Amino acid sequence: MLMGLPLFLLFAVYGVVNAYLPILLRDLGYSATMIGVLQGVFEAAGLAFPLFVSARVDRRGNYGIVMIALGLLMVAVLPALAFAHSPWITAAALAVFAVGFKGAVPVADALVSRRLGANNSNYGKIRVMGSIGFVCMALLLQFTPLVDPAKPSSIAFWIAVPALLFALSIVAIPGLLKSYPHGPTSEKREPISLKGFSPSFWFGFMLVFVAFLGMAPSQRFFSLYVREYLKLDSYAGLWALSALAEVPFMFLSGKFIRRFGTERVLFVSLAAISVRNLVYAVFPTFGGAIAGQLFHSLCFGLFHPAAIVFVNERAPKRLLALALTLYTSVSIGIASFVGNILGGVVIDTLGYRALFVLFSVFPAIGCALCVRFREVFRTRN
Repeated sequence: MLMGLPLFLLFAVYGVVNAYLPILLRDLGYSATMIGVLQGVFEAAGLAFPLFVSARVDRRGNYGIVMIALGLLMVAVLPALAFAHSPWITAAALAVFAVGFKGAVPVADALVSRRLGANNSNYGKIRVMGSIGFVCMALLLQFTPLVDPAKPSSIAFWIAVPALLFALSIVAIPGLLKSYPHGPTSEKREPISLKGFSPSFWFGFMLVFVAFLGMAPSQRFFSLYVREYLKLDSYAGLWALSALAEVPFMFLSGKFIRRFGTERVLFVSLAAISVRNLVYAVFPTFGGAIAGQLFHSLCFGLFHPAAIVFVNERAPKRLLALALTLYTSVSIGIASFVGNILGGVVIDTLGYRALFVLFSVFPAIGCALCVRFREVFRTRN
């Protein structure tokens, strides 16, 4: 699949950002509460732009051009993020960076879905290249002296490298600049409305929200937990372990989905998120961190492809890009925004173990709702 290399490079950016963004902010002098606020700004900004442009991108089908622009935008704003020590400038730089960082994912997902067509259950086989890119970048930075975690400029540079290569790969690979418009672009279209989605879709939207709210500690504060609570410098390697654990499950996700259905896979993943948080809280050791990271196989390796297939099953095709944006940028974005704000405050007031215990509750609520409203959950368009 032609999208393999761009996904590899896009999620190589994620490999740096997920592991080192909170470290960069801490080294700029911010408290955990302020890091939570800044990362909340990052999440909020990342959901706004894709929401407003997704319908237009889906109509025009110019996914490649949009991904190039978003990749270059990430690169352009990094100097301000690395060298500014004002919270206002840092927040503004994070907001602009988030437009490219968060915006590229739903556009890439929509292009993959368009190219796969009816074979959307094979999404995981393509998306796994992103996981491999994440692993390779995290391992590279863990086991080489290329990045200096004490220097924000060094972290910013290694964010810029794969982001620039991502933009260049869209240009270099034949076929990715091709447009996939939804019907004639000159045709007058009815306004996009959220009323086109079924109750089952919105129920899944809610499940994604509680799932990613539950993942906020492991996705946004894990590096600080390892560095400050466990007193270890192996956060990039542990991030690589989690991404590596997700690879086989994501690759085989289509088989799990076809055999058990999206509903059961999502339920199991929600339960795994709760257990993962409790592992970090009950076993605050290097071994516990390893065990928790291995849970990423279920918490994301299965959950993400199942959620994408769930969206494809329940969203009208003319609203596919909007539906994927609601999933990637709104449900995940709002959950991450709330999780960052709340998580930073909990760390400064109650500590890291309380953080994980508290956030284990949210996906457990999602599991309970799956049981209580199972008929709504199973209904398709």
